[in-house]
Amino acid sequence: MGFKKELAKKSTLETFNDGAPVDSQGVDIKSPGKMHWFTIKGTTYEDITEVITTKLYDPDGEILEYIIQVEEKSIREKVINKADDNVNVKALCRCVNWYGTEFLWLPAVQSRGNSKVASQSARKAIDLGLNNNWIKCQWKDGRNGWTAWSHPGTDKIPQWSNMTDEEVIDLVFDNRIIETLDHEALERNVGKSV
Repeated sequence: MGFKKELAKKSTLETFNDGAPVDSQGVDIKSPGKMHWFTIKGTTYEDITEVITTKLYDPDGEILEYIIQVEEKSIREKVINKADDNVNVKALCRCVNWYGTEFLWLPAVQSRGNSKVASQSARKAIDLGLNNNWIKCQWKDGRNGWTAWSHPGTDKIPQWSNMTDEEVIDLVFDNRIIETLDHEALERNVGKSV
């Protein structure tokens, strides 16, 4: 008996290439620079959701990104004030790479005090990665922003999980969607014990 290469190939294919959609339980926020070729879900930029985000400390002292989603404008302004006016508008890009790894990319498309190059280059990269176009994208620096280029030619179809965009966002931002003034991350930021 001994190792049989063809049996190993067959077993692996039957076990792991069952045609099932990718498991989205491992979706994380990632920068696309190390994600190989990837594509962005959607056909045009209008399919991309823009969100207001802030970075705040969690109970362990780690800085995490939070989405601010408050319907009433006056309360939203108070939430932003409690976040030290440290907010950006980011494009919430649901991406999948060549190997089926789904991730969220959150490039700033509007920010206070930052260069317009970053947001303009992010927008160009997003536009390039839509409509099942496979791209690579890397952050260069504040002067050059994002650099993106298309795959030289492929008909590869992306493998998306069965989760809706809302389900993916809820999973990734578990307890990090600020909807009220008394969210625990805001309370920590202004010095109230939580």
